[in-house]
Amino acid sequence: MKSTFTPSVRTLAAAALLALPGLAAAQQTTDNPALNALRSRSASLGLVATDAADAAITSQYTDEHNGITHVYLRQRVQGIEVYGAVADVHLTAAGKVAGLHSSFRAQVQAQARPAAPGLSAEQAVSAAARALNMPAPGNLSVLKAGSDAEGMEFNDGGISLDKIPVKLMYLPMADGSLRLVWDVTLAPKSGDHYWNARVDASSGALLDKSDYTVSDDFSILNLTRPLNEAAAAPAPTKPTTANQTAAVNSYNVWPITIESPSHGARQLVTDPADKTFSPFGWHDTDGVAGAEYTITRGNNVHAYDDRNNSNTYVAGTNVSPDGGADLVFDFPFNADKTAPALTNLNAAITNLFYWNNLMHDVMAYKGFNEGSGNFQVKNYAGKGLGGDDVRAEAQDQSTIATPSLNNANFSTPVDGTRPRMQMYLWDETVADAIITAPSGLAGVIKASEGSFTKPIAKVGPISGKLVLVSDGTTTPTFGCGPYTNAAAISGNIAVVDRGTCTFLIKVQQAQAAGAKMVVIVNNNPDQSPFGFVGDTTGIRIPGVMIGTADGNRIKQALAANTEVTMSFSGRVDQFFRDGDFDNGIIAHEYGHGISTRLTGGPAVSCLNSQEQMGEGWSDFFALWMTTKPGDLGTTGRGIGTYASFQGTDGIGIRPTRYSTDLKINPSTYALLGTGNYAVNTAGTVPVHAVGYVWATTLWDMNWALIEKYGYNADLKGSTGGNNIALQLVLDGCKLQPCSPGFIDGRNAILKADSLNNKAANSAIIWKAFARRGMGFSASQGSSGSLVDQKVAFDLPPAIVLGSSKQLNEQLLDVYPNPAREQVTIRTQVGSSVPVQVELVSLLGQRVRTQTVTAARLQQEGVTVNTAGIAQGVYVVRLTTSEGTITKKLVIQH
Repeated sequence: MKSTFTPSVRTLAAAALLALPGLAAAQQTTDNPALNALRSRSASLGLVATDAADAAITSQYTDEHNGITHVYLRQRVQGIEVYGAVADVHLTAAGKVAGLHSSFRAQVQAQARPAAPGLSAEQAVSAAARALNMPAPGNLSVLKAGSDAEGMEFNDGGISLDKIPVKLMYLPMADGSLRLVWDVTLAPKSGDHYWNARVDASSGALLDKSDYTVSDDFSILNLTRPLNEAAAAPAPTKPTTANQTAAVNSYNVWPITIESPSHGARQLVTDPADKTFSPFGWHDTDGVAGAEYTITRGNNVHAYDDRNNSNTYVAGTNVSPDGGADLVFDFPFNADKTAPALTNLNAAITNLFYWNNLMHDVMAYKGFNEGSGNFQVKNYAGKGLGGDDVRAEAQDQSTIATPSLNNANFSTPVDGTRPRMQMYLWDETVADAIITAPSGLAGVIKASEGSFTKPIAKVGPISGKLVLVSDGTTTPTFGCGPYTNAAAISGNIAVVDRGTCTFLIKVQQAQAAGAKMVVIVNNNPDQSPFGFVGDTTGIRIPGVMIGTADGNRIKQALAANTEVTMSFSGRVDQFFRDGDFDNGIIAHEYGHGISTRLTGGPAVSCLNSQEQMGEGWSDFFALWMTTKPGDLGTTGRGIGTYASFQGTDGIGIRPTRYSTDLKINPSTYALLGTGNYAVNTAGTVPVHAVGYVWATTLWDMNWALIEKYGYNADLKGSTGGNNIALQLVLDGCKLQPCSPGFIDGRNAILKADSLNNKAANSAIIWKAFARRGMGFSASQGSSGSLVDQKVAFDLPPAIVLGSSKQLNEQLLDVYPNPAREQVTIRTQVGSSVPVQVELVSLLGQRVRTQTVTAARLQQEGVTVNTAGIAQGVYVVRLTTSEGTITKKLVIQH
């Protein structure tokens, strides 16, 4: 790949060869533009000259599509790096500063304590292992030598899945001082964490830790439940031989853009490896023609089963399907719900291998490539560090006594160290539930037991009268507070609607009111299992969830004062689905690796703040990779509907489906810090809830760009609104500061559009963020807090006033369009006077008129009744102090 360095920034090229910050002594040259830019801005950053004088470049690379060189640095004191003190400098091809952020500390020399460690690096490993409840290391040996400040690398010590890097660093403390620490990275053999810990360099006390593993332990589902015999079957002695009649180099999978077996048919895909970014095929590792492996292993990923939770591949023990000399991976798939998971193991691993490679190849076109820290054994272009292909583990823990279920995770250590993707089985437990009266409702209904409630089998069978709860609030049937009808609930079965508060709170309130059981009515058609991540001690009653249709029938009868009774025998059927067939989840997990490597550069882990948006980027990648021609932004899209036993129109594993329709997905920045979007009493950050709001905004932006530029089915292309959107998202990750918040992310995407497209899409981007509460006047406060943001729905004056008084119709949302009974009208345009909202016929007749505040139009919009209006074409007209906006509306009855 050709370099885009110009002579003015050629001096940066040498630094790109420096793999470790400790090698940065050779970087301190007076003509390095990134270092000079940082030093020259010291005063404006609140620093003194010495604070940036010894900065070390941790990584840098140049993007070919826009010529921007990204340089990432870490502050140093006395040659020792300061943890969390990171700067990023972005230079144009002409050497000009396009962006710069810094979290360097001021007066750092005075804060540093003496740099004389009392413990050796080897002793620090032992101290870290002890603090992390890991076994003591044995027979530690140095594999890569270096000074204390540069860092060194030990073998695994018999306790870690990977080699153990150790480095002397300074850690900022709450009192403002800098404490000398050993930074130690350990990957426990259990595979559930990948710790980066900091222990006091004198005492060995654990002072700080972070986890490279991002676990999607979805709170609506249980995480550990014993497997029944449906998941078990005798292990094959070796992988099933592929169908040799199929085409050479072929994979029978659910191809891009098919999300799962629920969304489309399996297909035999031939020769899918990208010729540019996987030029020697998916089974190469040496950059020479000819595959090194005929199993599901190659330069980008090694996919295998980890059913015994060994977290390592052993040939002959673990399964990595063999396609033979012709590389034919065509294995049978049994779609029957009762089929043992092992029946489909080879097909599952093949699909996992295929989708990991897809993510690698597609994302490389958008800039997640060798230089920026992608995942490869061999870096063909010689940029970045190799040796870090993905270890993709299928059906993880499925043979152990208490496996993790309904889960997936991705561990992303720094560039040059292999990440790990762990995919699990998902289960559905269907309780034997029967409505016994009245006769008009009588019959079997589908119900799934909760994971933390008392099993019906242990206290049942149970039968009794259903009573709809009331907690005295504006949403009384959500049951989030003490019941006002506790007397009626006592001794009966409580009926509660899903929403607002956690499942734990709902069950606790029912139990406190004396209910002997709780039935939760889902807000979508499925009877999804439900759970809670946290302390559920004290729960003594059973609970089940039923679908919306069954719940509505029951509630209608209760509203008519009809007594409804149910019985539960205690018999539970358990079924399993394999997350390796849910391509949205695979893409989501891989996405954690992308956002982690791109933010702050591939040598630093930067996504640790409360407002970090990692789950949101991953959801966006999952949605983007599974969008196909003909899809609409207004159509609701769930995440994980296949794995969670829902239909393709199910809500999935997020609070709502993703949609540009505010009635389907009304989320805004204002949700952060409230209810289920707040840090709980145990200090747990609701990362999925935070990410859901961020992904919602990116999804809006994606569809707004598609509306302007169209959808391009070539996902490796540069044209089409979908490709433009993904490029902006990835470039935004590179341009944002370490530990970003929502407004940092917004600004980085705007900056990316300025660099890539000369700000051609700034109005579209501003509108997408403004309608979700991240408008011009919004601020995030600290990214380390979820409660100090300022929410705003306004647009920049330049966007609104940049045109004539007749404002662009893109500033106006009118939905649904065509409309039937009513239409919602919304805009982010501000107005110093009340806004006149009119519905006008093509003959100029005003058929509806009302006046509302600009704030209402920005936040929730106004609903206009169209039921009594004749079918036809009309014009929605808004008159503001900034100008007039019009848009056509079709009314159909």
